[in-house]
Amino acid sequence: MRVLQIAKRSVATVALVSLTLAGCGGESTPDAPFNPAGTTADLEAMNSTFASATFNSFSTFSLMFDAALLGSPVISASAAAVEIGKSLAAERGNPQAIRAAAARSVERLAATLKQRGVRPSFNAGPGVAAIPAEVAGRTFIYDPGTGGYVSSDLTGAPANGVRFLIYAVNPVTYAPAEPLTQVGYVDLIDLSGGSTQAARVQVVSGGVTFVDYTVTVSEGATSGRVTAIGYVTDGTTQANINVSTTLTYTAGLTLTYALDIPQRDVSIDLSVSISDVSQPSSPIVVNLTMRGPNGTVTMSGQFTETSGNLNIRVNGHAFATITTNGTTTTITRVDGTPLAEDELLALQHVFEVQAGAFTSFDQMLAPVGSIFQQ
Repeated sequence: MRVLQIAKRSVATVALVSLTLAGCGGESTPDAPFNPAGTTADLEAMNSTFASATFNSFSTFSLMFDAALLGSPVISASAAAVEIGKSLAAERGNPQAIRAAAARSVERLAATLKQRGVRPSFNAGPGVAAIPAEVAGRTFIYDPGTGGYVSSDLTGAPANGVRFLIYAVNPVTYAPAEPLTQVGYVDLIDLSGGSTQAARVQVVSGGVTFVDYTVTVSEGATSGRVTAIGYVTDGTTQANINVSTTLTYTAGLTLTYALDIPQRDVSIDLSVSISDVSQPSSPIVVNLTMRGPNGTVTMSGQFTETSGNLNIRVNGHAFATITTNGTTTTITRVDGTPLAEDELLALQHVFEVQAGAFTSFDQMLAPVGSIFQQ
């Protein structure tokens, strides 16, 4: 496993102070002064919404839902996907890891879409989603003996959907903890009608809804689009999410990711595109803006698995450059002076947002893949 490395000059004699950059003259609403430590705290708060014990259980067990409804998983080797997720968490700034996350998004999206132009192995046709009549209203429980879900006689599931009980997971292995302990449930609600494919996902634990979003699928002759709109919370901080991913047979993948954290007055807008995730030489193009009470940071540029260059601007001013050779990522200030430790940490977190976007999209799409295959 390659480890993200941040090459930097010694900052032993540099005071760790917040950088203040004024907005352009004449602006009626200038950006807030840049506070690196505050920016890091904002991003850590965002990450915390996806790191609750409930979300960890949801993301682990949701990989098994499709097998229960379809008889076989939409994405093969789900256990391997968990291992990839753990590796990604350890090196989210690594270009290879980011491409791997994008590749999983393509696989998940292609499995969801059915049009021949998007994935030639699929039969053409709109394929409106539906919960199979024989399982609608059923509650599924995990069976440790088989390592999968089985139908039960429990009540409470939505009439136009299904319910899956979720359980505590080992925080190290991401496997179901023993003895098995229920921590909540996931309701998958079919909202499809006519030519619209849509499903709602709600994750509840202790009477608190930790996750609530709706996935909508639309298809054309040569492309498909999936959107996920809703929120994720850790019980304290809520992240409102609007993710849209388009897969085109000839132009590749484009992901747009908008996230707002109302409690911190922070917004993140990200666009990532790549023409061919299978080719290491195919560039990943990134445009990101993070705005909040600790300043506005933008990042734009592109990288492959062996090279890359991204420009960082703070409150509209050129501030730093991120370069990578595939294994080492270097962040340098544009004026040649050394970056303080808190500045480096903040910019590293900003760079890692793109991998987190692909990961969260994959986790949000995983539980409804089976519904869209009906």
